Amino acid sequence: MSDSSSNMVRALVLRELEAGKRDDGLWLQAMTESKMDTAKAQVRYVALRTQAMQGDVKGLLIKQIRGAVAKDSGSSGVRLNNAGLADYLKAKTTSSGNK
Repeated sequence: MSDSSSNMVRALVLRELEAGKRDDGLWLQAMTESKMDTAKAQVRYVALRTQAMQGDVKGLLIKQIRGAVAKDSGSSGVRLNNAGLADYLKAKTTSSGNK
């Protein structure tokens, strides 16, 4: 993914942290890798969450592109709906019960 995509994902991770949201599974992994050092775990958590979210975004983009290509096969161009991506990112950063 491009640097701008990475910046977008890092910004989303920051918004999650500011809202007090945390993926407990990734937090446990970060704490374990950091030998229960909270300061080191926070740094590791950001890296893990950014990596996970980038994978989610990349997977969704690939799915949308494949769907659009299949839908528009035979036409002169591919039209992608960005609303699906925006809704997905909003849902990922505002729900799922992560604390």
